[in-house]
Amino acid sequence: MKIICNITKQDVIETNQRVINLHLDELDVFCVRQDALDDVFKIFDNVDVADDLQDLIKKGAYLMASIAWAQPFCAGNKRTASLITATFFHHNGFEMVIPEDGKELRKLLYEIQDERQA
Repeated sequence: MKIICNITKQDVIETNQRVINLHLDELDVFCVRQDALDDVFKIFDNVDVADDLQDLIKKGAYLMASIAWAQPFCAGNKRTASLITATFFHHNGFEMVIPEDGKELRKLLYEIQDERQA
């Protein structure tokens, strides 16, 4: 299997814009912290992979976690992280299934975010 890593900064920005445009939270506003987005891609691009399923999952986990950790947007970072990671897996022929309530994933992403603030 060849891992396709064609997620771009623009893809992540557009995903966040779509998240914000859903108006799920009245306080959501769109803005990008470019330095933090650069950090996300430094992390994502430096994950070495051997083109197998385990490494695909590892690369996706780093993508999701780095967005939650770096907080490149004013709002919607965890939602953006989930959606762009699902897109990454889809590009590679896999679907990311999140249980309907998403409690465990939300908890994990909050823990990652809290690590940054500690």
